[in-house]
Amino acid sequence: MTNRAGEFCGIDPAAMEAMSSTLRDGADRLAAFHQEFDQRFRAHDIDTAPLREILEISQWGKSQISMLAYRLETIRQLSEGANVPFLTLPDQLDAFDDARGLASMYGEGILTNFTGEVRARLIHEHADKVAALADNPHAAAAFFATLPPEVRDALPTLIAASGSKTAKEDLAAFSEALGAALRAPSGVPAFQQVKNDLMRPAPRDVAWNRLVLLAGADAPSDVRSQAARALALDGFVRDSSQDFRAASMSTAIAFGRSPDLVAVAMDVLDGDGSAARHAFDHMGDAQSTATRQEKMKLFVTYAANFGTGDDVAQSFGRALASGTEATTEQPGGHSAEAAAFAYDAIVAVGGYGEKAPLAAQASMALIAKSYTHELVSGTRLDKAIYRESSMTRPSTWSDIPGLRPAFHLSPGDTYRFLRTFAGNERLTDDFDAAMAGFFHDTMVDAARLDARHGTQHFEDAAQVFGDFGGIEFKAASEVRGQLDATDALIRTYMKNTAGLVVDKLPIAEAAELAQRAAWDITKAYGVSTVLDGWADSFETRVEELNGERADLSRRQRYEMARLLHEAGFPSMPVPEELLDATGRIMTYDAIVQQAGGSAATLRDKLTIYERWMDQSSALDQKAEMSSRLTTSEQARNVIEDWD
Repeated sequence: MTNRAGEFCGIDPAAMEAMSSTLRDGADRLAAFHQEFDQRFRAHDIDTAPLREILEISQWGKSQISMLAYRLETIRQLSEGANVPFLTLPDQLDAFDDARGLASMYGEGILTNFTGEVRARLIHEHADKVAALADNPHAAAAFFATLPPEVRDALPTLIAASGSKTAKEDLAAFSEALGAALRAPSGVPAFQQVKNDLMRPAPRDVAWNRLVLLAGADAPSDVRSQAARALALDGFVRDSSQDFRAASMSTAIAFGRSPDLVAVAMDVLDGDGSAARHAFDHMGDAQSTATRQEKMKLFVTYAANFGTGDDVAQSFGRALASGTEATTEQPGGHSAEAAAFAYDAIVAVGGYGEKAPLAAQASMALIAKSYTHELVSGTRLDKAIYRESSMTRPSTWSDIPGLRPAFHLSPGDTYRFLRTFAGNERLTDDFDAAMAGFFHDTMVDAARLDARHGTQHFEDAAQVFGDFGGIEFKAASEVRGQLDATDALIRTYMKNTAGLVVDKLPIAEAAELAQRAAWDITKAYGVSTVLDGWADSFETRVEELNGERADLSRRQRYEMARLLHEAGFPSMPVPEELLDATGRIMTYDAIVQQAGGSAATLRDKLTIYERWMDQSSALDQKAEMSSRLTTSEQARNVIEDWD
């Protein structure tokens, strides 16, 4: 046995067995020698103390024989499939022996010879030892390589059958160790068989167990994709009319998983965008001609037709969000692979509108937050209005600084996708929070460019965001009803504008509230075009609730002026009466609040504001024009075409 750089050891099993045999023979001869001469020495009253050292050497040799035999068997088991006379293993033979012993304890003892509470207690008592294997991936590989295959393929079921209250926690220990082994460089030949089995078709009960074990393993992308496909998704694409339930409800509940094979396959893909994209690209068989969008639609249809539909829809949604890199890449800066996947997901699932699975709503909203550039561009009505959705840029398109869409949606596809989550006020509110920051940053950047180059990017951006705000609200009102959607907008509007007048807010929080209020006003102003009489109704109801004026057109114009000033657009110095504690122009709501209900005081404040704007003619004209452009008659006409 040789040691190379303290990392690997070369082993010749035949030579090791010969050494063990030689040691056994030597120990036996020493024992016989001691017995013979001990008797002779005693017969002649000669001190036998020196002979005791020979006996101890013999006993040591015999103790090493059993250790060598156990180690040799460990090496043989870990080397299955190597087919070479001289083996190379990581230099961790003591750890391998321990791992094999732990596998034997579970595979030939705890999980096979005990039941009920005793099994549950023993599983949990030793789970920390399994979890600790994650710190030594090669030992973890040795554990799974020496765990009996029939036990390995039934681990979740065997744990759940004990009735354990810690089943989920205990299985997580096994998953963690398996993940470490899968991520480690190959070093244990026999573990390759374990890995191969995980990615090979199996009966449904075995497939479910393998997938549930893998779902918490943080396995490499290729393993996730191939396992999900082989164990569930290839068969699903071939025939999605089957019921893919593969485990009892009680077993599934023990681990917080679905009994549906399709759902747990999606769980394996969740969190790994590369795995999700690869799986959707290749699921099915070599003869399959289904496009990625067509495959996605299979999951929506399946979710609508089977009792486990909510489980499947939720897991499917999370897998889609992973494939789009919704939480790992920045809006406007997505990789080509993620953007192409997002395009397919938005068009495929968006086609169902509000009939898309409710359980997938949160994931659709997450995708929307990450693809704001594409959605806002999708509702752009001044260029290529009757375009089809495409990954390529329309021929008549012109860029707006700050909008960096990776693909181009039609207004209809955008509208329908917004309807997939428009029925959930919490999700739309969260989406609008993201939109507020995007709106603010884009408008400020456009204003800076205009100040330097005399362009009209600010007006162009105002028009695009105004159209989007109106269409987003239209989507919500169609799904939830106009009254409910209006009430939600009023609640958000009042909450955010009220926050602006709270004294001593942290600067960052005050800035965030100001951004949100600006977007609320822009959205409300945009809505006034697509719904007859809506603006008057909105203003009246706000005034009824808080007793303050709600002049949308004036608020919108003031917000545009405030954004222009923040961007450094040329103007006369702002009167001190209009500045807040941070040196920025007060919002319209702060001015109203400062007036304290006095019409005369408010009139005086607004007069100062109007005089400043009149003196800053270029800023005034830009604010006025951009305010008007946030409403568009085209939005009304195009929406009628979609309904």
